[in-house]
Amino acid sequence: MWKRKTKFRIIMSYSVYKIFTNLQRKESNVDDCFSAASLPFSTKHKIGISSEGYPIFFIECNTKENSLDINLEFISVMFNRICRLKEDDSTFSENTYTIISLKTENIDLQQYFLEVVCIILEQLSESPTHKQLKSEIQKLIDLFSRFTRPPKKTIQGLWAEMFIIDQAKYPEYLIQSWHASPEDKFDFNDGQDKIEVKSTSQTRRIHSFAFEQLNPNRISNLLIASVFVVQTGRGKNIFDLRNFICKKVTNLQLQFRLNELLSQTLGSDFDKVFDVYFDYQQAIDTLSFFDFKDIPTISGDNIPNEISNVRFDCDLSRVRTIKDKIFDTSHSPLFRSIQL
Repeated sequence: MWKRKTKFRIIMSYSVYKIFTNLQRKESNVDDCFSAASLPFSTKHKIGISSEGYPIFFIECNTKENSLDINLEFISVMFNRICRLKEDDSTFSENTYTIISLKTENIDLQQYFLEVVCIILEQLSESPTHKQLKSEIQKLIDLFSRFTRPPKKTIQGLWAEMFIIDQAKYPEYLIQSWHASPEDKFDFNDGQDKIEVKSTSQTRRIHSFAFEQLNPNRISNLLIASVFVVQTGRGKNIFDLRNFICKKVTNLQLQFRLNELLSQTLGSDFDKVFDVYFDYQQAIDTLSFFDFKDIPTISGDNIPNEISNVRFDCDLSRVRTIKDKIFDTSHSPLFRSIQL
């Protein structure tokens, strides 16, 4: 069953993009009529194309409630518009729709837009209430508005975290435990145990630690994931990893959370990640996990109370890995979710 759902989602995602590219090849919109097509999972909501050649979604929602239109750098939303659609050479229809439009020629961003909006629409009913529609659209607005903000993490650091999710036995649990904010102390935290991801592009396994990162609260266990992440001309980028993960994760809410955290972390660097590739096989070959108790650190007794933000570099080359010791994961859902 899981494989059938995953296969269907892959086909559906490809199908929607193919529908859009077919619309691009048709004649331009004329006489206030949009070229449009039905979606694979809906009989009422439509995908169309703007006069500029950008993707548009038409969401049927017959309501008399008024809402202010939304206009951002990359997307716009217009509520309760009467639209005339042309679905083939001879079929015309007219109805009231909420229109979600993308405003960029970037093909990668167009594909991302199509996938994310489809995730939202699959969770909507065929006749959503105004409240339901506004709630889902607000998620989309929050996601795309982050693309104008400064990035909160390096592309390399985010790639490493995505790689850990990609390699996990149970990626769903890792997505749920992924940091709600890039400023969080640990990358993965389920309220009990923690995983901190460290990456390096150097030839030695040297990582920078904050003092707090090797001193979790007493009832928690902490693993350090260490991986060599080397930029290459060809390899896998962040969205390749995202696609790998989405093939394994069928839960739509978790898929959206994954996209949400990506946009939140990347900010204005979003359009750069499509051209930044890392050596995927080297990452697989070099991934190691360490018990924080085995990593040399600074004693808190030696740090005066007046001093904060203590950081230091540590070479893990000679530190034993989890594979070199007996490490019990039976009481930790977080640790059982990864490949140790």
